[in-house]
Formats: sequence, structure tokens, C-alpha cells
Amino acid sequence: MSNLLYFPYINVPRTDWTLRTLLYYDNIGSIVPQEYFYEPERNYDEFMLELVREGLVTPINPMDVLDNPWESTRPFIELIRENRKKLEKAQNRFTAGNRGNIHSDKFSKANIHADKFDQEIFYQLEQLGLAESSEGRWYSVEKKTANNLMNFLATLISAKTDRLPTTDYVKPFHYRNSFKKTQEKRETILRSLIPFPQDIDFTRLMRFKERHSDLLEAFRTQVELIALDPNIIEGTPLFYQRLAELTQRRDELSAKMNESRFNSILFGTVCGLIGSYQGIAAASTTGTIIGALPGFANAVYSALQIERAENVFDQSGLKYLALADKRLRK
Repeated sequence: MSNLLYFPYINVPRTDWTLRTLLYYDNIGSIVPQEYFYEPERNYDEFMLELVREGLVTPINPMDVLDNPWESTRPFIELIRENRKKLEKAQNRFTAGNRGNIHSDKFSKANIHADKFDQEIFYQLEQLGLAESSEGRWYSVEKKTANNLMNFLATLISAKTDRLPTTDYVKPFHYRNSFKKTQEKRETILRSLIPFPQDIDFTRLMRFKERHSDLLEAFRTQVELIALDPNIIEGTPLFYQRLAELTQRRDELSAKMNESRFNSILFGTVCGLIGSYQGIAAASTTGTIIGALPGFANAVYSALQIERAENVFDQSGLKYLALADKRLRK
């Protein structure tokens, strides 16, 4: 999948994880209350607001996605009721103050006359002794139940919108162990391959991704070949060998894009501009040739070194990272 759904929080965190995610996936979605669509400046934090404005994060209203919200979440309530021992433990935790807040607008439309999903889901949780109304449109919910409910909702929305649910906070209670291992393996690969700083211009990032979508797809293919291969187990020599190969290729491409490739373009663009300037053909080294060029031609050459980074040939898919490293730093 090329798109993610982030949860359990509304605001995507300003971390290295987010930067890696933005570079690797086409788009991040976030579950957002209805009111945030009307007053984004008031509700989002500064970082999230910038991501939304640049189109790097897409706010998602669950009620625009789920056709039958209460019916869809009824199995979650039934699951809680079925296990009386776990329910009693959860009730005791809630009574003891182990709670988390969930905004009710994540489950309902703002229209107060509508048949609201939150009235039913939170009513059921209140009847089970796991939730109570808090300030505004917030509900206080037993913490583990709140996490599980957000996992449940995120999985439903991900399936409906063709996104991969992901979080940097809670562990999904229902994910299979194989899914978890694949996610962890993917994260290890991305941490090794994308060690970029946080001072990136997000406007440039969006334009970069749009311009090099083909390179992003090629890079993602290389990573997924490792992440999805059950024979390549994280922590084994084979895993580290494959990771080292990708890292080495990335570094080689980065170096190649920054090194002098003067000979490959000298008698083309640059020499076409300076005509019959004497001494160039006889020069034996690149440094001597550069020194022999008049100032204008030398300036043109320097500009071409910047503009021609994309011309480096690559079949490994790692050119995307090499270009990102060169283009996106502030």
C-alpha cells in the first residue's frame, strides 16, 4: 500500500518517524473531528497545520467513510461483553482513574439532529461502566478500551480507504504477529536508509514527491521486497546483508550526484558556449580544465552540476533517497 492512516492521535507528531513516513508513502491520513475542518487554525498544532496545508496529510472524517457506523461497531461492544473477566478488570481500572479521552466527533456528524453514532457507542460504553461524558464533546473512556476502540476504528477506515493503519504509540490489539513483524522490519529498514534531519521544507517535499513519484515507487518496491519476504528475518545475517547492500548503493549514488562529472559534459553544453577557447583540449585533468575556463562558462558548469543530478543512472531504486538528500535540505 502507498498510503497510511495514522492513529490514535489527531496531530501527526514532529518526529523522525513522521519524516521517514512522509518520504516513503504517498500520503498520511489522520482521523479528525468534524469541527477541525471548519477551524483548522484553531484546532491543529502548528506542525500538523503545515502538513495539511501542503497536502502531505489528509484529514479523514469517519462519518464520510462509514456507511453504517453503529452497526459497524456493534461487534466491538459484543466482544467486550463476551469476556466477563476482562470486562470486570476494565471496569475496576476505570473506577481507579485509568482513563483516556476520545473526542465524540470522531464518531458522529456535527448535526445535532442526526441519528448520532456517538450517542449509541458511548451510551453502550457508559452502560458497561467504561466511559462517562467529559468536557465539551469529549468522553472519558477506560484507557485500554479507548486504545482498542481507536484500533478498531482505524482498521475499519483503513480497509474502506485502502490505507495501511499505523501508529507510533499503541500496539494494535488485534494485529497478527506476522503483520507486526513485517511492520517492525519495514521500520528498521527505513530508519537505516532515511537518517535525514528534521529541517526540511515541506513545500519542497511535496513538489519533490510529485516530480519523482516514479522513483518513489521504485524505492518502495526495493524495500517491500525485503519487508514482505518471510525468508528474510530481521536480525539474521541475510537481513543485514540486504540492508547493507541498499545502504551502500544509496551512499554511492549520493556521492555520484555530488562529484565532478565534468568530462561527460565538457565538450557538450559548456564548450558549446565558449567556442574555440584555447587550452581546454590540451588540459590533462578536470581541475586544470576548470581553471582554464572563463568565469561565465565556469558558472554555467556549476549550475549544470546542480541541475543534472537526476541523470545518474540507477536500477536499484535508491536514487530517490539520493535525490531527496540533495534536494530537500533547507
